[in-house]
Amino acid sequence: MSIAKITLTGQENYLARTSKSLFDFLSLPTGIDKETLVDNILMECGEFEVLYSDPEFMRSSIGVWSSKHYRTFDKWITALNITYNPLENYDRFEDYTDKRTENSTENVKDKNSTGTTSKTDASGKSEQNGNTEDLTSAFDSGSYQPADKHVIDTDEKHEDSTETKSNISYDGTTDTTGKKTDDSVHVGRIHGNIGVTTSQQMLQSELDIAKFNIINEITKIFMQELCICIYE
Repeated sequence: MSIAKITLTGQENYLARTSKSLFDFLSLPTGIDKETLVDNILMECGEFEVLYSDPEFMRSSIGVWSSKHYRTFDKWITALNITYNPLENYDRFEDYTDKRTENSTENVKDKNSTGTTSKTDASGKSEQNGNTEDLTSAFDSGSYQPADKHVIDTDEKHEDSTETKSNISYDGTTDTTGKKTDDSVHVGRIHGNIGVTTSQQMLQSELDIAKFNIINEITKIFMQELCICIYE
């Protein structure tokens, strides 16, 4: 004698008559195909009795369930999409910049040179005084007598002064500022097998990871939390 039960497929068919689905509020990260997941859940869990007998409440519960696990599902899909070499267990990147800056400043102020570089001062003074007397003897005298007398007085003064002066003046300010910057960028990558694990072991681990099926894993969580798994 079979016992009547409310199954996941039964609720889905009931809601389909009103153009609804149990999975209307199912929220999944990008990279997980919703249609494939829903088909797999119905295939794996369709004959199991559901945790909540009210179809509308079950519909809302599936939306809450997917929101609760959203971050976990997103981490799974991100990890599965990582690109790597399965036969390498060491991958190191180096990217750094050396920066060197040199500053130089020269400030020379108040260079003054003022004064006499050459000076010539020449002066002269001459003075001449005297008189000239011409005497002529008379024809009737045996000695010179002042018959004719011409007197010329001379008084001559001369002054001469010469001065040469040369001045040179310099006042200057010099500011010199210099800056030198040298940037050196280094980029490197070291990768390969450091010998801790053999290539065969790493290959086997890669094959084990390949068996991880995200659709099946999500279906298992759905089955455990929203279905009553009783096999007849």
